[in-house]
Amino acid sequence: MIVAFVNPRSTLLHAEAGSETDRRSTGLNTLLRQAELIPVTDLDEEGLLAVPAAFTSWQVLLRGAVVIGPDGLEDEGWRRLSLEAQRRSEQAVTLAHQAARHVDQLGQLGMDVTLVSRSGAPLMVRISHPHGLELALRQAATALHEWLADGPLSSALTLEVTPDTVTVLPRDIRVEGAVNYVLGQLSGVTLTVGVSAEHSDRAFMALCDYALLPGDSQLLEQTTQADEPDDLD
Repeated sequence: MIVAFVNPRSTLLHAEAGSETDRRSTGLNTLLRQAELIPVTDLDEEGLLAVPAAFTSWQVLLRGAVVIGPDGLEDEGWRRLSLEAQRRSEQAVTLAHQAARHVDQLGQLGMDVTLVSRSGAPLMVRISHPHGLELALRQAATALHEWLADGPLSSALTLEVTPDTVTVLPRDIRVEGAVNYVLGQLSGVTLTVGVSAEHSDRAFMALCDYALLPGDSQLLEQTTQADEPDDLD
């Protein structure tokens, strides 16, 4: 059995639909037709319904905070671990939400700042721009990075930045941990493939036998830049 761990954003699900993105999404679905698809995403159960793919096995949702089993129910073992991490970081996430709102108001960035909760506890802070303005998102990411680096919460929280969102979440909730947990539940696997366009997914993709990423992805761009030789002239 071939298993593909897929982050749908910018691979199967695109912010701007068009003939080119449709072509790429359809082609990727065709390429992975023989694989069992496992989503690895910041989406929740409802958000996953918008992805044009059939996910009938395990699911890794909300950046690893939630693991859904093949029966469609939340895995209880992982739920207990995730909830413990949420409780430990509850105050830190709440403060991060306040800081993100302050950054938005101070810079007049016009961001959507959302405190995402799960099982009655704060889970993460998600920041996006309603019109996808990259400059505003970059300003918010820089300000929050400085806020974390200069404060006492850097050991409790981590910052993830994609072309569309900035996310602050507990360090103890890691998407690669959830993927590793799912790998331990599978049997009869002959090959694993990690599929993503995002730099923050490199850790879970490293757990797979192969990695597949779009040519214009954030992850490939940063990898290529890191590999460029220094100018010695």
